[in-house]
Amino acid sequence: MNLRSKILRIVDANTNRAKEGLRVCEDIMRLVMEDKKETKSLKTIRHSISNILKKSKIKQSEIIKHRDSSSDIGKTIRIKNSKKAVLDVFMANAQRVKEAIRVLEEMFYVLDKKTSNRLQNLRFKFYTTEKKSITKLNEYHRICSK
Repeated sequence: MNLRSKILRIVDANTNRAKEGLRVCEDIMRLVMEDKKETKSLKTIRHSISNILKKSKIKQSEIIKHRDSSSDIGKTIRIKNSKKAVLDVFMANAQRVKEAIRVLEEMFYVLDKKTSNRLQNLRFKFYTTEKKSITKLNEYHRICSK
Protein backbone atom coordinates (compact mmCIF):
# COMPACT_ATOMS: atom_id res chain seq x y z
CA MET A 1 0.00 0.00 0.00
CA ASN A 2 1.47 3.36 -1.00
CA LEU A 3 1.60 6.50 1.16
CA ARG A 4 -1.41 8.15 -0.52
CA SER A 5 -3.52 5.05 0.18
CA LYS A 6 -2.48 5.14 3.82
CA ILE A 7 -3.32 8.84 4.09
CA LEU A 8 -6.74 8.17 2.54
CA ARG A 9 -7.32 5.43 5.16
CA ILE A 10 -6.58 8.04 7.82
CA VAL A 11 -9.04 10.42 6.16
CA ASP A 12 -11.72 7.70 6.00
CA ALA A 13 -11.29 6.65 9.64
CA ASN A 14 -11.34 10.22 10.92
CA THR A 15 -14.29 11.23 8.79
CA ASN A 16 -16.25 8.38 10.34
CA ARG A 17 -14.95 9.19 13.84
CA ALA A 18 -15.89 12.87 13.58
CA LYS A 19 -19.37 12.20 12.23
CA GLU A 20 -20.08 9.43 14.77
CA GLY A 21 -18.97 11.66 17.65
CA LEU A 22 -21.06 14.53 16.33
CA ARG A 23 -24.09 12.25 16.09
CA VAL A 24 -23.73 11.24 19.76
CA CYS A 25 -23.43 14.90 20.82
CA GLU A 26 -26.33 15.86 18.58
CA ASP A 27 -28.60 13.16 20.01
CA ILE A 28 -27.77 14.18 23.58
CA MET A 29 -28.69 17.79 22.85
CA ARG A 30 -31.80 16.69 20.95
CA LEU A 31 -33.19 13.91 23.12
CA VAL A 32 -31.81 14.64 26.59
CA MET A 33 -31.61 18.43 26.56
CA GLU A 34 -34.34 19.03 23.95
CA ASP A 35 -32.26 21.99 22.78
CA LYS A 36 -33.23 22.82 19.23
CA LYS A 37 -30.54 25.46 18.66
CA GLU A 38 -27.54 23.34 19.69
CA THR A 39 -29.00 20.25 18.01
CA LYS A 40 -29.21 22.21 14.77
CA SER A 41 -25.67 23.54 15.18
CA LEU A 42 -24.26 20.05 15.72
CA LYS A 43 -26.25 18.63 12.80
CA THR A 44 -25.01 21.44 10.57
CA ILE A 45 -21.40 20.74 11.54
CA ARG A 46 -21.89 17.01 10.90
CA HIS A 47 -23.32 17.69 7.44
CA SER A 48 -20.58 20.26 6.78
CA ILE A 49 -17.94 17.56 6.99
CA SER A 50 -19.62 15.72 4.11
CA ASN A 51 -20.10 18.94 2.15
CA ILE A 52 -16.48 20.00 2.62
CA LEU A 53 -15.23 16.60 1.48
CA LYS A 54 -17.56 16.66 -1.55
CA LYS A 55 -15.88 19.93 -2.63
CA SER A 56 -12.42 18.42 -2.15
CA LYS A 57 -10.16 17.33 -4.98
CA ILE A 58 -10.42 13.82 -3.51
CA LYS A 59 -13.63 11.97 -4.30
CA GLN A 60 -15.42 10.07 -1.53
CA SER A 61 -15.37 6.90 -3.63
CA GLU A 62 -11.56 7.08 -3.75
CA ILE A 63 -11.37 7.52 0.01
CA ILE A 64 -13.66 4.55 0.70
CA LYS A 65 -11.79 2.41 -1.83
CA HIS A 66 -8.79 2.47 0.52
CA ARG A 67 -10.79 1.40 3.59
CA ASP A 68 -9.49 -1.85 5.09
CA SER A 69 -11.45 -2.34 8.31
CA SER A 70 -10.99 -6.12 8.27
CA SER A 71 -7.24 -5.80 8.86
CA ASP A 72 -7.27 -2.58 10.92
CA ILE A 73 -5.08 -3.21 13.96
CA GLY A 74 -7.00 -0.56 15.94
CA LYS A 75 -10.36 -2.34 15.87
CA THR A 76 -9.52 -4.68 18.75
CA ILE A 77 -8.00 -2.03 21.06
CA ARG A 78 -10.44 -1.24 23.89
CA ILE A 79 -10.15 1.39 26.58
CA LYS A 80 -11.96 1.10 29.92
CA ASN A 81 -15.16 3.16 29.91
CA SER A 82 -15.16 5.65 32.78
CA LYS A 83 -18.22 7.65 31.72
CA LYS A 84 -20.70 8.01 34.57
CA ALA A 85 -23.08 10.69 33.27
CA VAL A 86 -24.49 12.04 30.03
CA LEU A 87 -22.17 15.02 30.42
CA ASP A 88 -19.19 12.62 30.42
CA VAL A 89 -20.46 10.94 27.25
CA PHE A 90 -20.92 14.32 25.56
CA MET A 91 -17.47 15.54 26.59
CA ALA A 92 -15.73 12.33 25.46
CA ASN A 93 -17.43 12.53 22.07
CA ALA A 94 -16.73 16.24 21.73
CA GLN A 95 -13.04 15.50 22.31
CA ARG A 96 -13.22 12.73 19.70
CA VAL A 97 -14.74 15.19 17.20
CA LYS A 98 -12.06 17.83 17.75
CA GLU A 99 -9.26 15.32 17.40
CA ALA A 100 -10.75 13.77 14.25
CA ILE A 101 -11.34 17.12 12.54
CA ARG A 102 -7.79 18.14 13.41
CA VAL A 103 -6.42 14.93 11.85
CA LEU A 104 -8.52 15.56 8.72
CA GLU A 105 -7.24 19.11 8.59
CA GLU A 106 -3.62 17.93 8.80
CA MET A 107 -4.01 15.13 6.22
CA PHE A 108 -5.77 17.46 3.79
CA TYR A 109 -2.94 19.93 4.20
CA VAL A 110 -0.94 17.34 2.26
CA LEU A 111 -3.74 16.48 -0.20
CA ASP A 112 -5.74 19.68 -0.74
CA LYS A 113 -4.93 22.90 1.18
CA LYS A 114 -8.29 24.54 0.41
CA THR A 115 -10.10 21.63 2.08
CA SER A 116 -7.67 21.82 5.02
CA ASN A 117 -8.60 25.48 5.53
CA ARG A 118 -12.32 24.69 5.41
CA LEU A 119 -11.86 21.97 8.01
CA GLN A 120 -9.93 24.35 10.26
CA ASN A 121 -12.83 26.82 10.11
CA LEU A 122 -15.26 24.03 10.92
CA ARG A 123 -13.18 22.95 13.91
CA PHE A 124 -13.42 26.46 15.35
CA LYS A 125 -17.19 26.49 14.79
CA PHE A 126 -17.36 23.26 16.76
CA TYR A 127 -15.40 24.82 19.64
CA THR A 128 -18.11 27.47 19.99
CA THR A 129 -20.97 24.96 19.82
CA GLU A 130 -19.18 22.65 22.26
CA LYS A 131 -18.83 25.46 24.82
CA LYS A 132 -22.50 26.40 24.59
CA SER A 133 -23.63 22.78 24.83
CA ILE A 134 -21.39 21.93 27.77
CA THR A 135 -22.56 25.03 29.64
CA LYS A 136 -26.16 23.85 29.24
CA LEU A 137 -25.28 20.25 30.11
CA ASN A 138 -23.39 21.36 33.24
CA GLU A 139 -26.46 23.24 34.43
CA TYR A 140 -28.69 20.26 33.67
CA HIS A 141 -26.27 17.91 35.46
CA ARG A 142 -26.14 20.24 38.48
CA ILE A 143 -29.94 20.34 38.72
CA CYS A 144 -30.33 16.56 38.27
CA SER A 145 -27.65 15.82 40.87
CA LYS A 146 -29.56 17.56 43.67
